[in-house]
Amino acid sequence: MTGNPNILATDILGFANPVIVRHLVDAGARVIGCDPAISADGEENGVAVVAWASPGEIVARATERFDGRLDAIIICPAMPAPRLNAEDLTVEALMPYFQRLSAEAIAFAGAAIKVMRPRKAGRIVFGTSSGHIGGIPGFAAYAAARAAVNGVVRSLALEVAADGISVNAVAPNFIQTETYYPKALLNDPVKGPKLLSRVPMRRLGEAEEVAALVEMLAMGRSGFVSGQVINISGAWS
Repeated sequence: MTGNPNILATDILGFANPVIVRHLVDAGARVIGCDPAISADGEENGVAVVAWASPGEIVARATERFDGRLDAIIICPAMPAPRLNAEDLTVEALMPYFQRLSAEAIAFAGAAIKVMRPRKAGRIVFGTSSGHIGGIPGFAAYAAARAAVNGVVRSLALEVAADGISVNAVAPNFIQTETYYPKALLNDPVKGPKLLSRVPMRRLGEAEEVAALVEMLAMGRSGFVSGQVINISGAWS
């Protein structure tokens, strides 16, 4: 990918996403962001934003502001994941996770493909999780919804490969952010060492490390990489 690509980034206020957006901007990308907490077009932390709406509406409005060219989309839904015991896994309890983390994310990809296909170029990068690979007791709903997106990556990649569009996912775990692994937990004299003992590298990852990988897939010379779910979890998975 050459020049200054046009990139739409979702959920720019959650997880590692503010750092990801900063990396993209610093690398020369023209970024438009959106987030469920943003209800009006404007600017957020120096980045142009569009108000939250359906995935199709957001992609269409961002593409219009990009003068019709969408080069990449970063789809990183973020939401709190409270413990949900197995006996409480009802359809009603599961649906918010699948709506927010998988159905919405896949719909964003579909809307982006619609505008990328005519140009025979584009990059789609999902931000998911590797947590479900090793299992997360008490968080089956969250793990299942994340796994759904990881599971669709290869199918989408095969479907759009001939159109010059790549589809990949970055799947982190054990990344230090206030959403999932806050500093208070890491600094706890009992819980902190217990947490780090689960990570082969004996440290938590940094948001900047996730951002560097996303930037490479969205902007770097990586267009031939497609259909991959790339774990970033300190050798845990």
